[in-house]
Amino acid sequence: METFVTVLLFLSLFGLNSSYRKHIYVKDKMDGNDAQEYCRKNYDYLSTVTSQDLQTFCQNSEIKEDFFYCGLQRDVQNSQWKWSDGTPATINEWDVNQGTETGENCVAVKKSNAKLHDFDCNEKLPFYCMLDLELVLENKTWEEALDYCTQNNTGLASLSTSTIMELAVNVATEAQTVNIWTGLRFLVAHWFWVNGGDFGYKAWSEEGELQCPAMNQRCGSLDRDRKVWNPQNCQERLNFFCSHRRK
Repeated sequence: METFVTVLLFLSLFGLNSSYRKHIYVKDKMDGNDAQEYCRKNYDYLSTVTSQDLQTFCQNSEIKEDFFYCGLQRDVQNSQWKWSDGTPATINEWDVNQGTETGENCVAVKKSNAKLHDFDCNEKLPFYCMLDLELVLENKTWEEALDYCTQNNTGLASLSTSTIMELAVNVATEAQTVNIWTGLRFLVAHWFWVNGGDFGYKAWSEEGELQCPAMNQRCGSLDRDRKVWNPQNCQERLNFFCSHRRK
């Protein structure tokens, strides 16, 4: 079973919106491709890191291995290094004689010195996943919020695990509305996440998961104060969460 040991929260403000990142250490050993697939399925991507992140990660006492994967990968088409979300990499924390080995297209962090090593992607190592969540401090209807997130290459957030829910609850303290739109929607006799997220985890309010909500209560929000999901009138104008976590 996976173990989530170290959770780090970083905050950066961009105009009216707040973007938050959470890193989750997974001690299960996987090869580079399987680790990336695991992170995409359960969070967003293998972790994009800064020099400061490397130092913090390596102080995690739960890491027993010499190396662990981060989200830096070689683009085999142009031999350039990029992050697993597709953004160019500018980090320059390579160890001596590292970053140039042909055929080693994944990157691991050496715990003892917090330096980057190019690695054969077939090697099985523990790794860090990241989760990004953006709180948009604009009041929009549910459909308008969905359009906004889509146009910005994200999606209305799926709070489909306790880890994601925990992050959303922390982020929600900055919201200007008590309720905040999520990707919850009721159509054709059931609730679902619009990005296709799993519906095993639930955090409904005392009113419960309405099996046949009124026509004006068929969008789902997070209640900032009660820390639960609510059925909501889709035409209400609320702040909302966007997330990179898309199926």
